[in-house]
Amino acid sequence: MCYVMQVKDRHNGNIMIDIEGHIMHIDFGFLLSNAPGKGIKFEQAPFKLTGEMVEVLGGINSKRFREYREHMRLGFMAIQEHADKVVKLVEMMFMGQNDLPCFVLGEDLIGNLKRRVLPLGRLMNEIECSKYIDNLVESSYDNWRTRAYDKF
Repeated sequence: MCYVMQVKDRHNGNIMIDIEGHIMHIDFGFLLSNAPGKGIKFEQAPFKLTGEMVEVLGGINSKRFREYREHMRLGFMAIQEHADKVVKLVEMMFMGQNDLPCFVLGEDLIGNLKRRVLPLGRLMNEIECSKYIDNLVESSYDNWRTRAYDKF
């Protein structure tokens, strides 16, 4: 996929749009350390998955939502497969520019990142990964704290 445009979104993340019009949101601060809310830490869902997002996929029991969960599992397994490279890249970025806002946690963010991409301390098999992703999705779906934060 070749990205042809990058713009800032209203939450100071980046949106990349490829030549075919696919949109990808990238928020390195959130990925590495900075939860939304400027230190309030109110939003605690693993990720944002509103009822409206699921509705667009056809609802919680739809084929598209099942495909979404499967893609989440496959993506997480791919991240785990390359976790050492991802962590090393972040370590190099930290060593070169640790004054960036996404590095606010300092060296602790490396350990946190490792725990996020390898929550069992090792690669998960397909069954473990499916259960883990299902738990993340269930914890995130229409989370009341996310709804409250969005209203705030």
